Amino acid sequence: MRSTSIVAVLIGALVGGLLTVAPAAMVASAPAAAADARLFDPGNIISDALFFDGDSMTADQVQSFLDRKVTSCRSGYTCLKDYRQQTQTRAAVDGRCAAYTSQGTESAATIIAKVGEACGVSQRAILVLLEKEQSLVTDTWPGAGQYRSATGYGCPDTAACDAQYYGFFNQVYNAALQFKRYAASPTSWNHIAGRVNQIRFSPTASCGSSSVFIQNQATAGLYNYTPYQPNAVALANLYGTGDSCSSYGNRNFWRLYTDWFGSTTGATSLARTVDNGTVYVLSGTVKYPIANIDLLTALSPLGTVGYVSQQYLDGYRTGPIAGRTLRGNDGSVYFFDSGLKLPFGSCGLVADYGGSCSATGYMQLTDAQLARFVTGPLMTPVLGTTSGSRYFMTVGTKREILDAASQQAAGIPLARNVLTESAVAALPLGAPVIADQSFAQQRGSASVSFVSGGKSYPVSSEHSGIAGRVGGTLSAASLARVPASGVSFTGLVSVPGSGSTSVLGSGGRFAWAAGGGVASAKATPVTQAFLDSFPVKGTVSVGSFVKGDGATVYVVGPSDLKPISSWDSLLALLPPGATPTIMTISTAAFAALPAGRVALTSGTLVRSPENATVYLVNGLSNKIAFSTFDVTASIGVGGLSFVSQSLLDGYPAAGSLLGYGVTCGGVDYAGASGTLRALDATTKPLYPITFTALDDYSCARLTVGAPATKFIRTPDSSIFLLEGGKKRPIANMNRFAELGGAVGWTSVSAGFGASIPTGPLA
Repeated sequence: MRSTSIVAVLIGALVGGLLTVAPAAMVASAPAAAADARLFDPGNIISDALFFDGDSMTADQVQSFLDRKVTSCRSGYTCLKDYRQQTQTRAAVDGRCAAYTSQGTESAATIIAKVGEACGVSQRAILVLLEKEQSLVTDTWPGAGQYRSATGYGCPDTAACDAQYYGFFNQVYNAALQFKRYAASPTSWNHIAGRVNQIRFSPTASCGSSSVFIQNQATAGLYNYTPYQPNAVALANLYGTGDSCSSYGNRNFWRLYTDWFGSTTGATSLARTVDNGTVYVLSGTVKYPIANIDLLTALSPLGTVGYVSQQYLDGYRTGPIAGRTLRGNDGSVYFFDSGLKLPFGSCGLVADYGGSCSATGYMQLTDAQLARFVTGPLMTPVLGTTSGSRYFMTVGTKREILDAASQQAAGIPLARNVLTESAVAALPLGAPVIADQSFAQQRGSASVSFVSGGKSYPVSSEHSGIAGRVGGTLSAASLARVPASGVSFTGLVSVPGSGSTSVLGSGGRFAWAAGGGVASAKATPVTQAFLDSFPVKGTVSVGSFVKGDGATVYVVGPSDLKPISSWDSLLALLPPGATPTIMTISTAAFAALPAGRVALTSGTLVRSPENATVYLVNGLSNKIAFSTFDVTASIGVGGLSFVSQSLLDGYPAAGSLLGYGVTCGGVDYAGASGTLRALDATTKPLYPITFTALDDYSCARLTVGAPATKFIRTPDSSIFLLEGGKKRPIANMNRFAELGGAVGWTSVSAGFGASIPTGPLA
């Protein structure tokens, strides 16, 4: 247990009467890439979990390790890999070691394995101790003295080794027992875990000491076994010598363990070096590089990341880049995420998730490593994620599924597991699974698209006819994989080949018969089944009143939609006393149809503040100027209102002035004192007046009286016979009767009468 120098010990062997001295420092030079002294912690040289793991290696594993360290032993020498000796049965030592039962002559590997198991001391730690003290693990020509004092037990710094502890078996057993004695009565020794200890740098007192907080019993035991710590010079030259105040025993223990077995402070299957950020999964003899932080997080059941030497990593063969597929020793293949391992039922499903049943398509883990993952349900072709996605996994790609209806329509089983989004983040995204005639919302956004015929139609934000019909959500990336139609979904829809258009509205659909420019609008193609899923609420035709989400009501014109300026203007488009029917349709549909001018009040007189010209608003058609209010009064239109010039400019002007004659519905009328008097083929030639055609809305506002006759009467009570384009005065009522006065007269204004030339007495 004496402090070992850099040469470890002077190894004596009597060969042919000569004493051959073989300093251990000459056995091998420092490797090009090895342990990193920056990781050495004098207060935590090795963890208790690793040091006191009596099951760390079997005898076969110890033997295999020794065989790798010395492939060929020098002739005439017995290397540790080949060493055998007679052992003795040892009774159990209460609280320290279980009984050791001798099997007679046993190999060094068997002795190391059995002692480690009996005493609960790591076989790895014993191997390191043998190398640290006598270089026995790697020496190709060891001498008898090295075996005699194999672990340095009973070898004080100031005296020769105690002969009662000579012999390889004796040394290994008593060293392990001694470490258990330290642990059984931890406060009975010079170095105590859990407190600050003064630890010297060298047997030479003048070299000084430093305060070290010893974190665990294994480290305290190493200091009780070899009571010195390396100084800065010894650590700076980790594989060489320091200065006269340097000691190397505990430094070499840490360095050897790190080089051979990895981190001394945590048994982990995840490792990296200080200088290279690549983390590897270590399993068996293979290391699998981890490509990203998501995968590293998913592998957290294997432990925290340990720092190891490059030499240690180089001892593992580099396997394929780590993926999400694991394989056990029994051939079972798993997908892993969130601490779970989910078994695959077939190699085809493994391939669907981007793995493979071939050696390059999975990570082979030990049974112990697999046991760190909780076994979950069987894998399915569908994977849901905690982010809200649902994927159909196929041939190494993920296809996002909109909803259960789309899943069923595609013939995909409904069963699914739910894991994290990162579980399949590395797989390429394919085209989404969306049932035709579906509405899909972009996840995290109010944006909605309609999918029809394999193309997407972005739904206008003003569309109001699809409430409750959005099937589910998809990521923006998935929606981008649906070919864009280049046209928005406005609520105007049409079944291809039907020749008809419908508009979706609140609670149903309206058949759009004609007008409003619908013939030129870009309707979204839909199936008959989709259309039939909206109940018919009515028919839109020229003259219909429609509105969107807002308060504005529109009247459907032959080629556009005209917003109506007021409630009175709306009523003016109806027969007197009628109640309007207003249909609510998609607001977005208005954007898809031509917008017309604002509809002024039909059949009224208007002018702008800027212009004195007064016009008759001829329904939705035009504005008609006139020369005198007597004309409008004659046809039954009165009053005057002001509108803006811009609204007035929206109406085209008629080509001629309004006269005393109007045409409604193909019938010519004379305006007679506020009523319309119909003219027929006999009476029309008698009235030398011009006729202006009015649209149906204007005509509906006018009052129709009895048909006109061949007689007119002016406000001064004069009666005239109309004949030959002139009015002929009638002298008295007898003459009126003689001329056929029984048919009556048509009362006209003075202006109307004056517009007809006067002829001779009748």
